[in-house]
Amino acid sequence: MRSEVSELRALLGLTQSELAELLGVTQPAVAAWEAARRRPAVTAAERLARIVENSSGPTRVYGEHRGRPIELPTERWQPVDLPPVFTFPLRLDWSPRAGPRDLSDPMQRAGAYAQVLNEGTPTDIRVWIDPDWLIELWPDVPVARHMRQPVGEMILALQG
Repeated sequence: MRSEVSELRALLGLTQSELAELLGVTQPAVAAWEAARRRPAVTAAERLARIVENSSGPTRVYGEHRGRPIELPTERWQPVDLPPVFTFPLRLDWSPRAGPRDLSDPMQRAGAYAQVLNEGTPTDIRVWIDPDWLIELWPDVPVARHMRQPVGEMILALQG
């Protein structure tokens, strides 16, 4: 039987190391949680709870691009409180040029948000993007041309 942490990790498409970085812990800690040998500390447990909370919710499909649906959340979500510097999992950042992202730098945050919006699922958006920061940065988020209108509509919904 898979643990809840293992199921969440599979839903997000993350390795143990990637989930550890997202939560600000070590990979052996995640392995111990999955094996039910340990329980997460309060901070990691809070982040895990927020990720679980954000893992589903209403979405809207705006069409498709290259055979993939353009699907975005339709309601505001609570930010996960990511570590200030992190590296995206390969499925979101398949180009090794980006490396670690420093969210304290608004331009790196805008680039990171564009990567998630262009490549991610609605769950990825709810995990990796803070909706308030997205609203603030929106004019500077370099999303792909086919994403500008759908993301613009999502931002209007977030503001409303």
